Amino acid sequence: MKPLIKFFLILFFLSSFSISIQGSFPNEHLLIIEEENTTTNNALRKALNISSIRILGSKNEFDQNKKLIQNLLPETYIKSYEFINQNKIKITVNAKLLRNEFLNNNLSISIEDNISISAWILCKTDLRSKSEYDLLAKKCKKLKKEISNMALERDINLIYPIFDSNDLNFLDIEQKKERLDNSFINDRYLSNESFYCEITLLEEKCFKTKASKNNKIDFSKTYSIINIFNSTVDSAQKIKKVYLNKNSFKPISINVSNISSIEEYNLVFQELENIIFFDNLSLSSLTNDDVIFSSNLLGKVSDIEKIFRTKKNFKINFINYKKISIEFNPLKDA
Repeated sequence: MKPLIKFFLILFFLSSFSISIQGSFPNEHLLIIEEENTTTNNALRKALNISSIRILGSKNEFDQNKKLIQNLLPETYIKSYEFINQNKIKITVNAKLLRNEFLNNNLSISIEDNISISAWILCKTDLRSKSEYDLLAKKCKKLKKEISNMALERDINLIYPIFDSNDLNFLDIEQKKERLDNSFINDRYLSNESFYCEITLLEEKCFKTKASKNNKIDFSKTYSIINIFNSTVDSAQKIKKVYLNKNSFKPISINVSNISSIEEYNLVFQELENIIFFDNLSLSSLTNDDVIFSSNLLGKVSDIEKIFRTKKNFKINFINYKKISIEFNPLKDA
C-alpha cells in the first residue's frame, strides 16, 4: 500500500470518525413501541423482550429463560427513548450489552441477518353471503396485521403469496393431500421458511410446512397463528445460531485482500470488530492492498465461516484455527 495511503490509514484509524454499517451483531436495536394506554415502564420492558428474542433468535429459548430476562432491569439496557405521540415511543436498546449478558449466562446467540418467511393465509370465503364475506375479509385483515406486527418485532421480511392459479393448483386445497414438493413455496417467493393457515369465520387453523427431507405440509396438527409464526421463524433462524467458547482464546490472524481506500479499510475494520468472536482485534500489518489483523478467536471456526458466508461483501479464501483469508468485495450502489 502506498506510503501516503498508509499514513492516512493510520491517522484515520486513530480518529473518532466512524461509518455506520450493518453487521451480524448490531450494537443497537431501534424499536417503535405502539400501544394504546401503555405505561413507559411497560413499553421499555416490551422493547427489552423484543431485543432479547432477536438476539437469542428463538421465541422458545426466550420462554425457557424468561425468569432470567424478567430479572434484567430495562434501565440498564435502554440507551434512550422518546415519545412520538401519546401511544408511540421510539426506544433504543443497547443490543451489544444485552448480548454480552446472555453470553455471560452461557446462552447461545443468533446472527441477526435478515430472513424471509412466506405466510400462506387462505381466507375461505363464502361468496353466497355478502355479510359473511365482509366479516371474514375484516377478520383476515386484522390477522394479517397481527402477523405483520410480529414480523416487524422480530425483524423478519414477511411475504404474502399472491394465490394465483399456480399457487392454488399447487396447494390442491380441497383434497387435503400431503404435498410432495413443498419447495415450490420457498423457491417461488425466495423465502427461507413458510407456514400455511386456513381462516374461516369460526376458526383459524395453521399448519407446519415440513422442511428438509419431507417437504410436505403437515395436516396432522393445527397451531394458532402466533405459535406457527414463532415456530417457523425459530426454525429458520436455527441455522444462524452460534456459540461462544469463553474458555478458548486462540490467537488468529485475519488477512483481508482487495482494500483500496481509507473508507474501505474503515468499513472492514468495523465489520470485523462487530463480530463478537474476535477479541482484542488490532492492526498487524499493511502490504499493498492486503491488510492483516490479529485477534483472539473465542468461538468455533465453523461459526466464523457461517458468519462470513452471510456477508455479501466478503469472499472466503480459506479459514482455519490459525488464519483467516478473505477478500473484500465493496458493494456497489445500484
